[in-house]
Amino acid sequence: MTRKICVLVIFTCGILLSCQKTNESIFRKSIAKLKSIESIEYQIILDIKQKSVGLDEIDTAICFFDFKNTDTLFRPKYHIKAKYNESIYNGGLLFMVDNNEKRVIYTEKPRPEQINSSFFVFNSIYLIKKILPEFLTDPSTTISRQTDTVLNGEDNYRFKISVKDKAKYIKLGIQVNEEKWETPDFMLLISKKTLLPTQFINIFPDNGYWKSSFSIFNLSVTKPDSIWKYDRFNQNYLVISSKEFGERMRTAISLNIGQKAPDWLLPLVSEGSIQISNLKGSLVLLEFWFPYCGACVQAIPYINNIYDTYQQKNLKVYGIEFTRNDKIELDNYIKKQEIKYPTLIKGQEVAKNYGVNAAPTFFLIDKKGFIIYSSVGLNIQDLMTAINDNI
Repeated sequence: MTRKICVLVIFTCGILLSCQKTNESIFRKSIAKLKSIESIEYQIILDIKQKSVGLDEIDTAICFFDFKNTDTLFRPKYHIKAKYNESIYNGGLLFMVDNNEKRVIYTEKPRPEQINSSFFVFNSIYLIKKILPEFLTDPSTTISRQTDTVLNGEDNYRFKISVKDKAKYIKLGIQVNEEKWETPDFMLLISKKTLLPTQFINIFPDNGYWKSSFSIFNLSVTKPDSIWKYDRFNQNYLVISSKEFGERMRTAISLNIGQKAPDWLLPLVSEGSIQISNLKGSLVLLEFWFPYCGACVQAIPYINNIYDTYQQKNLKVYGIEFTRNDKIELDNYIKKQEIKYPTLIKGQEVAKNYGVNAAPTFFLIDKKGFIIYSSVGLNIQDLMTAINDNI
């Protein structure tokens, strides 16, 4: 190798090492900036397009996180205010406010998955604060600098992040694909001026993305003590615990027992349609569900087994999806979850007529068309007893 070529190789390697160091330096400065923040308020625009579950929506909210909280379950307190609802976690109590329904549902000692349930927490500044150090130190993660870009009139560094250890990031609360799917890539924009993240995107291969854009930052805002208390809502609001609310829902659907099942005609996700009034003479089990409902997924093998065992014994089993309308994507989801029993779609109005407010919700209808059993959630022993007593 000539001296000229050697010098060129050394020079090129030096540039690459320098770029790598610069990229790491940007990350470390952003991490240090986020670590120094005791509280933050910002506006978020959340753009979700996820084909597999039929999500295509844009929503916005004002998010406030207080990182001074020392709670070990979930470090920051938060107040998230969207157009029609609010989510508040005060370090020990979680309460959800529905301003349309004028209802406050509070949960004492909430589980981590309940605290993280808001879409605005999935791709929040809090989450980015938590995962940036993981991205930087995880040897299975690749961070590559992309062309700088302008967002909202501000210059930004732009990075593509590819991860391999999916389970690790699920535990951190990040939104990733199902086990059978590929791990997503991430795109992160960091403001050159403030070193704060301005956009974070989960890119799901062949399935869509979750894009959060952050703006109007306020690092000195404080919240009054009253914001963390649900008793600030006036007497026109129903304030109820999540436990009592669940019991009321169960009571509401139990009132249907003994009544004639409302008639309906719904399309099958495959082809054709089903009208319940045409099923007289058969025992009918209905499950109201929607994609990515954890309890619904857990119920699948049990309902599959009921379907396999009793379909030759004059029991008809149907799943009614009541949140989506995209037939193709729903069909793909059903195949991935290996749901054997027929699925009916466009069930929003039917769910309303049956008093369904949660999933999975089950109804057993006798051979004369009357409701003889109902349950919010799967109680397999009670359901099997009802089936065997009426088959």
